[in-house]
Amino acid sequence: MKNQTKKKILTLISFICLIIPFIIYSLWIYVCNLGTTQAERVSIFKNYFPDFLDGRWSTTIVSIIFSISAVIISSINLKHLNGIWKLINIVLLILSSLLLFLNLFSMM
Repeated sequence: MKNQTKKKILTLISFICLIIPFIIYSLWIYVCNLGTTQAERVSIFKNYFPDFLDGRWSTTIVSIIFSISAVIISSINLKHLNGIWKLINIVLLILSSLLLFLNLFSMM
């Protein structure tokens, strides 16, 4: 029983890891409607983050790290959970994989 509870908590951690890159992309979509030029958009976008995330690829790398974490945690949990929790992990795995590939291809 304790093992199942730990796996369910890991599923919630995976969900939190997925939310972080999702919020970053949602913020970028929001900022795209604010600025008139690309330079303005980038400047507005970077103002939402602390100074240590001011580099060119900083937010992308953060998104990649959290997406990879969500993929790993969800794939581990797939083997140990059943029912609705397994379905939740499948959805988390698919969404985090898509965000991971989106981040990787945006770096090209």
